[in-house]
Amino acid sequence: MTLTAVVSTLGVLLALLLISAAWTARKPGWQIVFGPPADSPNRLPVTEFCIQARHQGWDFADDEGLWLDLAIGLREAGLAGAIEMWGQRCPPVGVLRTPGAPLIRIPAAFWKHHDIDGLRLAMGSPGEDAAGTPGPSAMNNALVRTRALPTRDPAAADAAYQDLHLNYLQAADWLQTDAAAYRGISRRGLTREAEGR
Repeated sequence: MTLTAVVSTLGVLLALLLISAAWTARKPGWQIVFGPPADSPNRLPVTEFCIQARHQGWDFADDEGLWLDLAIGLREAGLAGAIEMWGQRCPPVGVLRTPGAPLIRIPAAFWKHHDIDGLRLAMGSPGEDAAGTPGPSAMNNALVRTRALPTRDPAAADAAYQDLHLNYLQAADWLQTDAAAYRGISRRGLTREAEGR
């Protein structure tokens, strides 16, 4: 091989390497990411999930008890590990919330001593369109938060979370399969399984 051929081959390889690096830095939207990405596109705000529940027949306007039923069901799904959830850690009392704080994955064991609060408040009341979907100004996912159960004794290190998000695929599957069992549960009382936890 002549020196010219070697230099030419190295030039082509260098050009391909630069093109590959530029393509990798671009990070196209369709890129498949394996493992838990830092900012999952698979997260769904709880307020958006409530809209999907409404389209699946959860008529919150006619039966306000359904808000509590849905919260109980989501807590049970989180405790069982059926739906992964994320939230922003609530700052200590007297400390202002940092805008854009990262979402942190909430461990399944957390739901043993906590539940979801604020679904109805977060969805607002007026501002719905003809299909019954709240307008963007009516929804405030930051109002959806966790709270300690009054009958439980959570660990002192347990933090509260706000601005809750769900794993979209798991939540959509749960809504289609298991959610119906929780309709009216707040009026029937908790299941024996839930009471024993």
